[in-house]
Amino acid sequence: MFGLAAMLLHECGHIVTAIALGVKVKKVGLKWNKGLYTVRERGSMKKNLLIALAGPLVNILLVATSPWLPVFGLANCCFAFVNALPIEGSDGFRIAYCWQQMRKRDLMI
Repeated sequence: MFGLAAMLLHECGHIVTAIALGVKVKKVGLKWNKGLYTVRERGSMKKNLLIALAGPLVNILLVATSPWLPVFGLANCCFAFVNALPIEGSDGFRIAYCWQQMRKRDLMI
């Protein structure tokens, strides 16, 4: 139950950030092998980086609930850690890719 709540709040972080940055969210879904997921329009590299960071950041902020709900805090800690790993399809992969592209562009100027 706490893991599902951590996953839902994680996706809400992505969705709220995308909307705040003016990136249209097309679909939110649930797949057995993927969990909750969001399909959105492509934004700029900077916007994509911020949207990718938002999910794990929400989980990191929710770790602060550990004194009151230790299991929920642990679920958020685990979810943030796993999603931050640079594995293809993960937030960590998108963060690394966006960062790399932004750095490459800066070096070309």
